[in-house]
Amino acid sequence: MSENAERLPQQNRSRVTAERFIAAAFKMLEKQTFAELAVGDLARTAKRSVGSFYQRFGSKEEFLKVLIVNFLETGVGDAAASSWEGKSAKEVYASFLKDTYYRILNHRNLWHAVLEMSASDPGFWSVFGSYREKRLEDLVAAIEKAQKKKLSQSELRRLAVAGQVFNSVMNNQIINSPGPLALDDDEFLPTMAEIALNVADLKGR
Repeated sequence: MSENAERLPQQNRSRVTAERFIAAAFKMLEKQTFAELAVGDLARTAKRSVGSFYQRFGSKEEFLKVLIVNFLETGVGDAAASSWEGKSAKEVYASFLKDTYYRILNHRNLWHAVLEMSASDPGFWSVFGSYREKRLEDLVAAIEKAQKKKLSQSELRRLAVAGQVFNSVMNNQIINSPGPLALDDDEFLPTMAEIALNVADLKGR
């Protein structure tokens, strides 16, 4: 039996174990913050040992980075959805904003940890920013396809500012929860989407 053939079952087991920890973490983060998440509880939920956790991830901080990559990779795939086909530029952007909002809303505790890590690490987005950039590239490509023309530099800038406004208010809600609108208020998404769409000022039907 070759050396690679001997390794493969161990690699498969390791991958399955890692996936169990990741799935358990996302489930637990629905009800508690990442800071509250104890490795022992995580191991019990994943039906694995604490030793297995540290063997695969090294530390809780490194595990958070794995969760962030998992979350962001999923977002890149969603952003290229075929559901944008046939929509106007405004409809594409409204759909993008809605997807962004619900992804953050449904993973607010993970995103809270993301924001805390990015605030304490100046190089954070240099590591993870490529996922965000790819998602924005997909958005721009879809808008340009809908408008049947390339966006000008001023249009790209307006789109970037619109995203900055939308994301900043959401992030502020995650960290500080100021008024008048809470993140889970029924009016939050339509209000903020309207503001972002007005700032972006996309042309077309």
